[in-house]
Amino acid sequence: FDSDQPEKAIGAYEKALSLDNSSADLWTDLSVMYRRSGQAQKAIASFETAMKKDPGHETSLFNKGIVLMHDIKDKEGAIAAWRKLVDINPLAMAPNGQSVDELITHYTDHPGN
Repeated sequence: FDSDQPEKAIGAYEKALSLDNSSADLWTDLSVMYRRSGQAQKAIASFETAMKKDPGHETSLFNKGIVLMHDIKDKEGAIAAWRKLVDINPLAMAPNGQSVDELITHYTDHPGN
């Protein structure tokens, strides 16, 4: 994961999950690796599995929105994921320090983005 080798990481995460598939964090990391390897649909499916394991898993919700917005080009789906995140945690922040509320407002107010 940290050395940006998505294909190797995917194999490692799949093996780990075959031993114990209960960790939302592992599912989320696998999702990120799927995205980095150009497999956006698999990333979404893994984020959804992570959220089934932990419905309040904030990282999965945030990242699902990122993949929907930037890879799948589903703006409405991305905003819906982020709104669910804000419902769970009104103070949720993006990794860059921007509030998720501001992110939603940006994409709602700028239809072309």
